[in-house]
Amino acid sequence: MSTYGLKDASNITFVKRGTTTPVLYIDYANQTNTQWQSNRVYAKKKGTQAIAWDSARTGKLTIQTEMFDLRLLAMMAGDDDLHKGTNTIFKRKVFQLQGDRLIDLGVKPVEGSVSVFRVDDKDKREHITEIPMLVSGDAGSVPQMVTDVAVSAKDTTATITWSSTANATSYVVYRNGVAIGYPAGTSFNDSNLTPETKYTYTVVAKNGAGQSVQSAEVVITTATSGTHAAGVAVKATREAIQKAQENASGASLNGLYFKMTQGGNGIQLSDESVVGATYAVYYVVKQDGISSYTINALKFATNYEIYADAVIRSQDGEDKFAQIHFTNVKPAANVTFNQNSEQVTSLSLEFDLLADENNDQAIYKYIE
Repeated sequence: MSTYGLKDASNITFVKRGTTTPVLYIDYANQTNTQWQSNRVYAKKKGTQAIAWDSARTGKLTIQTEMFDLRLLAMMAGDDDLHKGTNTIFKRKVFQLQGDRLIDLGVKPVEGSVSVFRVDDKDKREHITEIPMLVSGDAGSVPQMVTDVAVSAKDTTATITWSSTANATSYVVYRNGVAIGYPAGTSFNDSNLTPETKYTYTVVAKNGAGQSVQSAEVVITTATSGTHAAGVAVKATREAIQKAQENASGASLNGLYFKMTQGGNGIQLSDESVVGATYAVYYVVKQDGISSYTINALKFATNYEIYADAVIRSQDGEDKFAQIHFTNVKPAANVTFNQNSEQVTSLSLEFDLLADENNDQAIYKYIE
């Protein structure tokens, strides 16, 4: 009987369970590892293990790869397929303002999605001033600035509340300048905070015509670890309120503002804006050719069958075909996707090897 060696990862074909219909083919894995485990108990004879009983066999297939198909990520996420078509994309672009004070986005943004900030000329990140949007007419005007923002914090959570704003259809909550929530009501619960850490919160009101300037900043410090009772609600300081009101008052014909151009692709800043300064524009566009998948809290990956193909080599150098048929495979519920600026992303994807209707978990086949 021949003896063999094996030096390669398997090529993997996913098929729909109970069929031979392929779903996805992988020929780029660096490693494919299979692990089998079971429970074993013994009857002992004079203290020595004498009789064994085995039960509850479990299996796990691990695929390690530095390349990936977007459909593979969709499968692991529990989405039925990779969806292609038109979708919305959130964008940020930075411009140095020219003499005509006109910013050309090159595309028409979704109505009400545009925000403009003057940013630091060096790092091009820090927001210095928010530029209000000028809209004429009461019915079509953007909401007024949100007021009475209050934050009560525990060790790792915080509750943000504010007064209702006329004409607002939704709100955006910012933590340290980053949008973290889009509630329709006048409260939001933030989580995953770090104990004894300072955070800054602001709120923006939105409707179809645009959005308000940001509210006055509220600065809080989370409680020590293990604190389950919320502290006293914190509101903005008098200085923060005054600064926000001054910013909001700029939305007048003679002040600092922006408005959309006739075609909707451009942004015209008022004469109060600074030529040569740096401005950041945030906006949403509808774009064709988008591939997407969704992670849903109540939807998980379905079961598949897998055919894993490999080549084994005999001692005399002859290659033979080998195949493992995993009869009932379910992608693991826990998936970690790390992005690193210095190293190539490496994925380690796990699959539970379950028993099928015949209690089979895998069939190994070799062509000799």
